[in-house]
Amino acid sequence: MQTRLFSCLLFLFAFAACNQPETATLLFYNGKIYTMASPGQTVEAIAVQGERIIFAGPEAEARKFAGDSTQFIDLEGKIMLPGLTDSHVHPISGGLNFLECELTGIEHPDTVLARLAGYAADHPDKDWIVGENMWLPVFPGGNAHKKFLDEIIPDRPVFVSSSDGHNAWVNSKALELAGITAETPDPANGRIERDALTNEPTGTLREEAMNLVKKLIPDYTHSQRVEALRRSLEMANSLGITNLVEASASEDYIKAYLELARNGELTAHVNISIYGDLSKGMDGVQPVLDLNKKYSNQASDDLRFNQVKLFMDGVVEGKTAAMHSHYVGETHSGIPNADLPTAKAVIATLDKAGLQIHVHAIGDAGISMTLDALENAREVNGSKDSRHHIAHLHVIHPDDLSRFGELGVIANFQALWATLEDSYMTDMNFPFLGPERSEWQYPIGSVARAGGQLVFGSDWPVSTMNPFHAAQVAVTRRGPDRVEREPWTPQHLIDLEAVVEGYTKGGAFLTRREKDCGTLDAGKLADLIVLDRDIFGISKFEIHEAQVVLTMFRGKVVFQK
Repeated sequence: MQTRLFSCLLFLFAFAACNQPETATLLFYNGKIYTMASPGQTVEAIAVQGERIIFAGPEAEARKFAGDSTQFIDLEGKIMLPGLTDSHVHPISGGLNFLECELTGIEHPDTVLARLAGYAADHPDKDWIVGENMWLPVFPGGNAHKKFLDEIIPDRPVFVSSSDGHNAWVNSKALELAGITAETPDPANGRIERDALTNEPTGTLREEAMNLVKKLIPDYTHSQRVEALRRSLEMANSLGITNLVEASASEDYIKAYLELARNGELTAHVNISIYGDLSKGMDGVQPVLDLNKKYSNQASDDLRFNQVKLFMDGVVEGKTAAMHSHYVGETHSGIPNADLPTAKAVIATLDKAGLQIHVHAIGDAGISMTLDALENAREVNGSKDSRHHIAHLHVIHPDDLSRFGELGVIANFQALWATLEDSYMTDMNFPFLGPERSEWQYPIGSVARAGGQLVFGSDWPVSTMNPFHAAQVAVTRRGPDRVEREPWTPQHLIDLEAVVEGYTKGGAFLTRREKDCGTLDAGKLADLIVLDRDIFGISKFEIHEAQVVLTMFRGKVVFQK
């Protein structure tokens, strides 16, 4: 009898212990917490233990998880969201730009030249003068002439990259060192701009022609890459980003990420897209597979090497994006980096190897080719949970809108560019595309309504990493600024809830992290952000002013304003 009673007491004690609420380390309350588990869903409180959420729901229930060591955080009416995903960003190359002459935001040629001249004078020890992020429309037609650089820096080579990363401006000294003359042929997938009468290079290089000069510039050191990445992650965290896709990585970049990971300094989940050269056809496949195999055993929960980045074409402003019909006033329709049979063979091989394929495609023909190649891979290898994605999607042919949903291809938009307040759009895209195609630029809402899944990226340093600037453009097709006016191409508008879902739930799905992040549910990692205003409750022309006041990654504060 006593033995049976003792056994019963032990069972009841164990049962009570098992049902005792876990003790929260943090408890957030008195705010509007958007879980993103379903559209518009909010809860009153979040309880966190260590690096994971243990409860999301009513405040009274959350307080049952409190203990003597629980830290209570009053949100003071502010809103909380899951940490954001930047689905297409270049953290290392962007960070390295800080080491050079930064030209971001300068929109007058005299100011560009003054900045370069001043930088050269301040750095007499530099063998090369490198400028970054020049706004291409500063010079008519995006065709800057070498003579302007020759006047201010005649004795050292100068290489200035445009903000889109697909064009460069060089001086005569750089052309001389590279051996580029009137007789130099255009490289495959590139173009040397020339004088119409003499055929002499003018100083503007497109796509692969850039590398004729760029390859001569001394490379950065490993320590510089590591520091660049460290600074970029700090910026990302300050903007609420806790998950990202490195959009194009060489082995040198992989080593920088690994160093931060080994040191416990990664403050975001990272999926690396290993660069693959589509222009080399099948010869470009093996280097990607080799790098993936070499580093896959060093992958971790926060660092994965499971994507490959391919470039299908160039950009509209350089007239190198692959289009179905000729550019206005031209007898060509851009430069695809491979023909369709080659693209199909490469993508099918990479898909069979289990890699997630991430493609830069800008022109309507480039996008069609990419969708054709991805469809072929599914037919050859069988349908599977591939989560392939196409980035940029500048001009989509209407016939291709429904194919994203049908093929399970994720649409990775850089929404900031879908605005008239962008001289790339007004000075080069409109006149180069003509009125009919101009109506089909960045059709974000149309892809979603046709069944496509959306994610969003910044393409920083091509443009700002700030997701709230891009979100405002997506829902207004104007700005980002406070001037309320009618949207450009309103047929492609999308609502803010869908945009935020793309940055949270969608980004987690893209990176195969939906079990750990993307929503604020019990069991998920405490990757969360607090904003200074409710972006769902203010004018859509004020969204760009939202600021992050707190970012947590795995339950630790990585940014606090």
